[in-house]
Amino acid sequence: MATKRARTSGSVLVVGSINVDLYQHMPKSEVTLGGVPVSCEPIRGMTLPAASVVQKLAGNLDAAGLSCSAGGEEAFVLGIDGPFEQKTGGTGANAAAAAAQTYTCELIGNFGATSAEANEGLLADLATYGGVRTSRCATLPGVPTGTAYICSFADRDNAILLLRGANHEWADQKPGMDAMRNAVALMLQREVPDEVNLHTAKMAAACDTPVFMDVGGSDAPLDPDLASYLTCVAPNESELTFITGVETRRDGSPKRSLVRQAVAKLKGELAMRGNPKAEVLVTLGGQGCMHFGSEWSPVGVAGEGGLLPHESRMGFFALGTPDSSPVDTTGAGDCFRGSYVAARYGEAKSVTEALRWAAAAGSLAVEVEGAMPSMPSRAQIEVRASNPVLYGDGDFDD
Repeated sequence: MATKRARTSGSVLVVGSINVDLYQHMPKSEVTLGGVPVSCEPIRGMTLPAASVVQKLAGNLDAAGLSCSAGGEEAFVLGIDGPFEQKTGGTGANAAAAAAQTYTCELIGNFGATSAEANEGLLADLATYGGVRTSRCATLPGVPTGTAYICSFADRDNAILLLRGANHEWADQKPGMDAMRNAVALMLQREVPDEVNLHTAKMAAACDTPVFMDVGGSDAPLDPDLASYLTCVAPNESELTFITGVETRRDGSPKRSLVRQAVAKLKGELAMRGNPKAEVLVTLGGQGCMHFGSEWSPVGVAGEGGLLPHESRMGFFALGTPDSSPVDTTGAGDCFRGSYVAARYGEAKSVTEALRWAAAAGSLAVEVEGAMPSMPSRAQIEVRASNPVLYGDGDFDD
């Protein structure tokens, strides 16, 4: 697969999820179900569907005397005790809002008709935060809009528990070619069915449109049929482990050599599917991010900054919060990726320029509680991006 050429007009097109986000702060890293506390540590930093949540928490649920029958996972998660604070979210909607702040963006996704009151707020936020175009979104009868439980830990990390709702009801709503013709890039993620992503990626390939894949929303391997259509695969370090089986952390921190091993395996698997040129963009939390270009190989001599050829690293920006710590990390990855795609493919910035822009946007997003309300304006990103880029204390190096 040849590297796609960025266009200089049109819009970023996001096909993906729209969620009602229900926030709960967890001082003890626990949710309660029927008054029974359950530790959420095994899903820290993850965005997972209800079935995967129950699977990963199985040991803790057993210890708490709780059980969930197969097929009843969504109803089980719905039993989490409140109170909750409602906000707008969904990986697709968040990424669209972020992209629209930098460039222009259209979102195609599904609302559920039984969530009519919540939908009004979601649409208002999409209009407010970037002016996202939503005219091709559908409202489906008899189902709710997708829901995400945002479990916020004391250190501002989170776990996100997904209930599918209308995000998984696409039988007659798959995007048509008319939506693709004016797209500078297509953004996909895994909070919608694989068949929707595959259908849309094929259309993008027919239009020579870059396809950017956020692998969040599932802990399953990437759909092998989708692999040949991807221009860039963009996991965080935990998601990179999901899709490759290679551990990327040691002693609690991501390590450069382990990330490279995982990326090498991912690129090898993509190459076996006829796509040796796919790029990989890995976000690393407090260690910034790394980009592995279409010609990258794990074999080479490291140069400046310890980087191999066709490898880029971007650090992070100091936060403007009173204690220099994040307020809420929810949506920060969506903000980073939406901002990166808008800068790279919409504005035709270089990889390094787009990474810096996205890092600045992501740093602003963690200063505000909520997902979509935290998407910074273009003016805010410009100011932050003019500041010095910082790097970690060496924990990332082996």
